[in-house]
Order: sequence, then C-alpha cells, then structure tokens
Amino acid sequence: DWDRFTPAYTSVRPSALLADLPEARTALTTVSGSSEQQDGERESRLRQQLGGQTADERQQALLGLVRRRAAEVLGHGDTGVVGSGQAFRELGVDSLTAVELRNRLAAETGLKLPSTLVFDHPTPRHLAAFLDDELFGQENAAAETALVTELDRLASTISRLSPDNGARSLAKARLRSMLAELGDQAEGDSKASVSQQLEAASDDEIFDFINQELGRS
Repeated sequence: DWDRFTPAYTSVRPSALLADLPEARTALTTVSGSSEQQDGERESRLRQQLGGQTADERQQALLGLVRRRAAEVLGHGDTGVVGSGQAFRELGVDSLTAVELRNRLAAETGLKLPSTLVFDHPTPRHLAAFLDDELFGQENAAAETALVTELDRLASTISRLSPDNGARSLAKARLRSMLAELGDQAEGDSKASVSQQLEAASDDEIFDFINQELGRS
C-alpha cells in the first residue's frame, strides 16, 4: 500500500531507494497536497480567531499556545512551569522534544516551521513573536507604514502653522500626552525621566523624540 508505506518510510528523511519509483512519487505527491490543504485550513482558522484582536492580544494568545504545547511535550500538566522568558534549554527541551514541539505548533498554526525552530527562538516569548510575524507580518508592516504616513502628514500640517496659532499649542499638548503613553512602556526611573524630558521639551525636540521612537532618522 504505497499511500500508507511511502509517507511513513520517508517521514524522517527522503529515500533514494524510493525516489525513482512512480508509485512512491505519486503517493508522496498526493499526501503532500492533502497536507498542504489541511495546513492552509488550520492557518485560516487561527487567523480568523486572532484577526480581530490587537497586536498585544494576539501575541499573548500565541504566547499562551506556545507555553501550553511546551508544557505538554515536557510532561507537565501546569502551564505555569513554563516561564515566558525562560530558555527552552533550561526547561529541559532537548532535540527530540524540540521536534515534537515544532510538530505540535505546526499542526496548530498550519505554518511550515523549521526543525530548528526552538533553537532559533530560544524562549516562549521569542517564539510567540516569530509565530505572530509569520501569521500577521504583512498586516503589521501595513499598519506601521500607515502610522508613519499619518505622522508625516501631521508633522507637515503643524509645520505650516504660525508660531502664534492657537492650534499649535493644542497639538503640542496632545503630542505630549501621546508621548507619555509611549513612555509608559519603560520601567522604573525611566518613566519619570521620559515625563520630565517631555515637560521641558520644545516642539522640535518632541518631533525628534517621535522619530527616535519609530526608528526613523
């Protein structure tokens, strides 16, 4: 039964013995096509489930998925034993469990994931970010482009306002509020430092700060 034998025999590595047999090639082509269709359906379902969420919510959901599957392959019933920032190697993941984790995540996401997945992305948080980029990378890039375009439009509008225009002061206050929210991403003393800098900043310094936050020059 080529349809059953060939995929099982070549599941670990290709077989030169079967490579020239028409029956084996046909079986592999059929199984591969069916597998790709199933993967596409799984990816589509996951995209639909996460598509309406914010970027942070998506990453938290994917982080939870990674932690659950990692706990399963390690034989733990409690996801809490898998820390978000803890290295997989420290958790006891070896080459065999790494492949098992990759297989489970591939089945869940429908993505074609490399066998070195866990070693390329050494913590659950890194791996979740990678999965998010694979699933929603184009959408993330489009959102970033739209944000930069909108900021450029805003900067151009403000630059045309005269120094005594009341709208300029309003824009400055609103920008300070927005930048304070960006400053909330920092921790401890850095929060106070950002707030102090914003309070004393000039208009040009605020725009420079925006450019630095967005990685622009």
